[in-house]
Amino acid sequence: MSALQKILVPVDFSNESASDLKYAVSLAQETQAELIVLHVTQKKDADSFLDLLAVMEGSPMLNRPARIPVDRLLSDKALDLYHFIEKVVRNSGRLMIRKKVMLGNKAETILRVIGEENIDLVVLTVRNKSIFPYLMNRGRLLKVISRFPCPVVLRPPFPALWPQLA
Repeated sequence: MSALQKILVPVDFSNESASDLKYAVSLAQETQAELIVLHVTQKKDADSFLDLLAVMEGSPMLNRPARIPVDRLLSDKALDLYHFIEKVVRNSGRLMIRKKVMLGNKAETILRVIGEENIDLVVLTVRNKSIFPYLMNRGRLLKVISRFPCPVVLRPPFPALWPQLA
């Protein structure tokens, strides 16, 4: 039996997160681990979603309503996540994939899910071409990752890790 039981891959529907998802799927298939795909949306997304709804319904946003339809935003994001996974993962076989959509701060939400789900491994992409300038920029990535109670696979954003030899 593999030491990996659960793998978490946070996604934002970008090409990088699609690459992360493919990599996490291959790891999960190899280790027979459960894959948890997480999308975290934030309150500002709910605000802009409310503005979009108002425009679509033909009413200007003169007076903002007291409540934001967060439940509708979350259900739409859940549908987006379902379609994203279907597009990226062509043949999952007997792989168990669970989808989660949550509202909140991305780093804090990922950390909370890691604890609640007893995650064994997190797959992330480093968004810059070099990790060093990013780490020097107040070390945000390093600060977040250092709080994770499990190993993290940091994937580079470029297609090949090393130059191919001819």
